[in-house]
This record gives sequence, structure tokens and C-alpha cells, in this order.
Amino acid sequence: MKILKKYQEYIKLPIFIIILSIILTIINLIINLNNNLNSLISLISVLVYSLIIGIKRGINTKEQAYKEGLKLGLINIIILYILNCLTLNFSLSLKKLLYFIIIYITIILGCIIGINKKGSNSH
Repeated sequence: MKILKKYQEYIKLPIFIIILSIILTIINLIINLNNNLNSLISLISVLVYSLIIGIKRGINTKEQAYKEGLKLGLINIIILYILNCLTLNFSLSLKKLLYFIIIYITIILGCIIGINKKGSNSH
């Protein structure tokens, strides 16, 4: 249980993406959404959640925020890539690479925002 608590922040984003995919699949079965709309909802949801994770990590860190963001983002991207490979889709297209980079940058920015927010609250 200690291990799960220690690494829970690294698995929150992949679990969120899996749950979001299930929810969007169910919604798409009930209401036939446009594929572009479905992708847009997914992207916005993942980016907002990535930003929230980054902000929380930035608030709780004592180190430099961008280093924590780099570490957290890299681990999340590696986990997402492994999940992508588990779906037997080993290719890394430009679209997926761009998606991973955007998530990575969002997590880093979230950490920077979080550390700045912590600094403004302490004065």
C-alpha cells in the first residue's frame, strides 16, 4: 500500500484517460458523436486534468518546479506510450507524438503555476 501511495501521482493521468475513454465510448453508443467532437472533448479533458495534476505537484514540491514537471511529465508519457503499445499499436505517428508533447508541456506548465501559486500564498 505504501508503494501505491508513493506512485499514485504517476498513474492518475493514465487511469483518467482509461476512464475517460470508457465514458466517451458509452456516450458515443447512446448519442452518435462526431469523431472530431469526440477527439476534441478527449483532448481538452486530458489537458485540463494534466494541468490540475501539474499544479497540485507544483504546490507540494520543495524543489524547482520545472524539474518536477519534467519528471512527472516524462513518467506519464512513458506510461501512456506503454498503454498505447498494449493496444498493439506500436507505431508513433506525428499526431500521437504531438499529443504526447502537448501533454508533457501542460504538466510542466502546471507545476510552474503551482509553485508560483504556493509562493504567492506564503506572503
